[in-house]
Amino acid sequence: MPHVTLTNMAKKFGPIMFFKMGTCDTVVASSPDTAQAFLKALDHNFLDRPTIAGSTHLGYNAQDLVFANYGPKWKLLRKLANQHMLGGRALHDWAHVRASEVKHMLKAMQGCAKEGELVVVGDLLSCAITNMVSQVVLSQRIFSNKGLESKEFKDMVVEFMTISGVNIGDFVPCIAWMDLQGVVGKMKRLHKRFDVFLTNIIEEHVKSSHERKGKPDFLDIVMTNNGEDPSQESLSLSNIKALLLVHVSFFSFSNALVSLLITYSLL
Repeated sequence: MPHVTLTNMAKKFGPIMFFKMGTCDTVVASSPDTAQAFLKALDHNFLDRPTIAGSTHLGYNAQDLVFANYGPKWKLLRKLANQHMLGGRALHDWAHVRASEVKHMLKAMQGCAKEGELVVVGDLLSCAITNMVSQVVLSQRIFSNKGLESKEFKDMVVEFMTISGVNIGDFVPCIAWMDLQGVVGKMKRLHKRFDVFLTNIIEEHVKSSHERKGKPDFLDIVMTNNGEDPSQESLSLSNIKALLLVHVSFFSFSNALVSLLITYSLL
């Protein structure tokens, strides 16, 4: 558990530690004050992220909100995410979606209980959170509470997060070309699956855009910044896909972690 190890090391060596991770220089901030220094007071010195295999092969060549280089396009990505998904007003506007999905989840639990089936809290919670995000982003519930489609997507998200953090080539770049663990090959194959998934979503969304006149969702708003106005900063299709991938996948994975904690607390 890296977070436990780093906490114990910080108690011994202090709130700021320097590591050599392979051949890469790494600094760890382990207190609120040092975190504020890196993320707020001196944030302009640390805005850009190092290029890693995951951002290249899964994040559309680092075109997402997490790994894109600091600049006008990144500012636009952050502005759109804050205003229309993560900001206080956006959270308030979409409160009814969260309430609706909780009701769906509770009904599914009740249905399982009536049928004498096992209630898998993690799966139901993962489905609920994914549907909350997908309704805000796409105005539709991507998954039913059960089904192969939901399980396949969840498996893709877990694989996405797992293989993103285990590539030795990220820590010793001179041997990255050999792909000793076969991780890059897995990333490329997974990227193709995600790309098909996201392409279908965008194509279907564009066809139904007339149904949301006057009440656009997040993807509608993002698509209006696709380069039609040359006087404004624009987003490419890769930017849009990468942004969708970050929002849907990372929210789903974060929820998977929460569901595990809930399951263990129940045990």
